Amino acid sequence: MPKSKLILTGDIFRPFPVNNRWESATWKNVRWLNGIVGTAASLGGWEVSTVSWDPALTRDHQDVDVRAIYDAMKLPLTIEGWCRLISQPALPATIESYLLSLLNADLVVGYEMPEHLLRLLAEAGIPVIDVVLHPLRFMEDILFALRTNRPEIHARLLRHEIPRGEMVQQAGFIKAKAAWMRPPLSLSPGTSLVLGQVDTDRAAVDTATGTLRSLADHAELLLDLIVRSSSTLFRPHPYQLSHSKSLSFIKQLQSVRLTDANYYLLLAQNELETVCALNSSGLVEAELFGKEAIWLAPPCYRFGTDSPDGNEYGGAVPQDGAWCSPAFWEAIRLDAELSADCRIPLVPNRLRRSLNADWGFSAIDKVVA
Repeated sequence: MPKSKLILTGDIFRPFPVNNRWESATWKNVRWLNGIVGTAASLGGWEVSTVSWDPALTRDHQDVDVRAIYDAMKLPLTIEGWCRLISQPALPATIESYLLSLLNADLVVGYEMPEHLLRLLAEAGIPVIDVVLHPLRFMEDILFALRTNRPEIHARLLRHEIPRGEMVQQAGFIKAKAAWMRPPLSLSPGTSLVLGQVDTDRAAVDTATGTLRSLADHAELLLDLIVRSSSTLFRPHPYQLSHSKSLSFIKQLQSVRLTDANYYLLLAQNELETVCALNSSGLVEAELFGKEAIWLAPPCYRFGTDSPDGNEYGGAVPQDGAWCSPAFWEAIRLDAELSADCRIPLVPNRLRRSLNADWGFSAIDKVVA
C-alpha cells in the first residue's frame, strides 16, 4: 500500500535581492520547515517532499520556476512586481494548473503560504495546514499558529491550543522581573512608542493598491498621537536597513526620540501607555502587557479558533509542542480519535534555537539580567 503523500512549501513568489540578482526570500523557511515537520511527518508514516523556489533542491524535491511565473504575468521579478502579483485577484489559469501539478498531494503543509496558493489548494479539494509564526516571542519557546481548510484537522489543532491566559501570565512574569531591573530610559507617564517594521515584509503590502505601506501614509494620526503623549519614542525594526521610508519620515519629527532599548523591558514600564505601528506583531504583545495598541493597518493574519467554512480557512490556532512530534502527524494521517490527543508542553528555546533568532527575548530571560 503506497504511503500518504505530504508536500512542504511556502511563500514561493516572494523575491529577495542578493548582489545583482533575485532569489527566494523564503527558501530558508521551507528548509527549516522540512527539518521540523518533514522529519516528524516522515517518522509518522508520510512520504515527504518539498516544492519551493530553491534551485539546490535534489531528488524528489521540486524547484518552482518562479521567473517563468513573473514573465507569464508580465511582471518584473522585483519587490514592486511581487507586491503587484500578490495583489492580483487570481493567477492565470495556466499558472494555476502548473502549480497544482507540483502540489498534488494528500496534504500540503506550508510556511506562511500566499493567499493565491491557499485559495487554489482549497478549491482543488487538497487538505492544507499553514504554519504561521505567532506574534508572541516571549513564551518559553517561539510559538507557531496553525490554520487549515479541514474541520477535522482544525478540531485537532484546538486540542493543542495555548490559551490567552497563559500568554498574559507570562507577560506578568516579565513585568515582575523588570521591577528589579534598571529602567532602560527615563520615561514620563503617558509615553507612547511607535514601532518600525521591515519595509518589504509581507505585512507591509497593501493588496488593495499593490504597494508598500509606510508610517508616512499616516502622518496626521501620528502627529495627533505625538501631541497627546507626554513623550514619544520610535524603535526601528532591528532587521530593517537604515534606508527606510518610515524611518526617514520619523526623523523629520524632531519631538520623537529614537531608541533601541529591549522591547520587553520597555513594555514592562508603567509610564509607557500606548504602542502604535502599522501592523507589527509587537502590537499583539503590547496588548498582552496591558498597553493601548493602535493599529494603522489590518493585521496580516487572523489568529483565533473559528472553524473552516467551505473553502475558507479557520483561524490560526497557537500551538503547544505537539506539532513538532511524529505522533501528531501520524494522528492526522490516520485520522485518529481526538481523545488520544493531550497537551504537550513547549520545550524551552527548542524552536528559538532552530530559528537562530530570539527577537530580544534572551536579554530579559537570563536568570539575572
